[in-house]
Amino acid sequence: MDVASIITIIIAIVVIYCIIRFVVSPLIRLIAGIIVFLIVIYILQNYFNFSFNQFLGPFSKYIDIDKIINSFNWIISPIASYINKVVSFFKLIWGNVPKTY
Repeated sequence: MDVASIITIIIAIVVIYCIIRFVVSPLIRLIAGIIVFLIVIYILQNYFNFSFNQFLGPFSKYIDIDKIINSFNWIISPIASYINKVVSFFKLIWGNVPKTY
């Protein structure tokens, strides 16, 4: 290999690293943050009967958070079912652990 091809490879690796570091990683964090926020709102609404519309007051007719969350059920429901399956699996495992006294 000559010096020009080595420099080209190094520049390509640096460019790919910078793209992943400064573009892809923040996008993944942003998407994960939005999904976590939606899951928290879903859990609050379904299990604790919490309504965000009561805090918005007169603006609740313009921004209906309950309706927005219901429109995201296609992604929240599978995640909630996976969480319920994981919890029941750990309860099953924890229940079958031999007790030592």
